[in-house]
Amino acid sequence: DHLEIDVSISANHHLVAGLLEKGFRAGVETYQLSEGRIMNYAFFNPHYPDAYLRWARRCLEHRSFVGIKIHPRRAECFAEDDRWEPVWQLASEFSVPILAHTWWVSDYNPGQRYATPDRFERFVKTYPDANLILGHAGWRDDGNRAAAELMQAYDNVYVDFAGDIYWFRVVEWFVSQVGHERILFGSDATLIDSRTALGRILDADISTEAKVAILGGNAADLFALTPR
Repeated sequence: DHLEIDVSISANHHLVAGLLEKGFRAGVETYQLSEGRIMNYAFFNPHYPDAYLRWARRCLEHRSFVGIKIHPRRAECFAEDDRWEPVWQLASEFSVPILAHTWWVSDYNPGQRYATPDRFERFVKTYPDANLILGHAGWRDDGNRAAAELMQAYDNVYVDFAGDIYWFRVVEWFVSQVGHERILFGSDATLIDSRTALGRILDADISTEAKVAILGGNAADLFALTPR
C-alpha cells in the first residue's frame, strides 16, 4: 500500500522447496486474505515430472495462480533439457506465462550455467504461444545482452528486473534494444527492498508512457489482469 503496488504475483517458496500441499494452501490463503491482490506462480521440478505436473495443474485450476515458475539453476538441469518440455506444454495448454530464473556464469557462481538466457531458445521457438519471462533479465553485462538478443529474435520473450540489476542506465539500455512493451517491473521482495526496484524505473530517462507500461500495463496485458 505504501508503494501503491496494486497487485503482486509471488513465487511461493513452499512450492519451490517441494512442500506442495503447504505451498498450495499458503498461496490460496494469501490470495484470499489480500482480497485478490497477491497472486501466485505454480512451480515445476523436472526431476519429479508426474508429481509436479499434477500439482501445477491443480494450482492453475485455481484463480489465484496465473503463471508457472521454473528454476534451472536450483534443479541443476539445463534450460534446454528434454525434462522441461512438460512444463512448456502445460503453459501452452493453460495460456499462462513461465517465469524462469536467469543469470550469467561467473567465477564465483559457475552453477548459473544452467540458466543463461540463450539456453531457453529451444522451447521459446518450439512453443511460440507460451510466453517466457526471463527473471532477473539475465543478471548483468553478458546476461543482459543475451536476454535482449533472445527478445529481439522472439516476440514471446519478456524480462523483469527483479534482483540486484543495478548497473548504470540498464533500464534505458533495454528500452533502446527491445522497446518497453515486454519489460516488467519486478522486485525480488522480500529479499530486496521494493523501493530500490521502483526507483530504478521512476528515475530512468525514458518516457512516461514507457514507465506506465513497465510499472503495470505490460503485466496487466500479459497476465490478463484488470488494473485497479
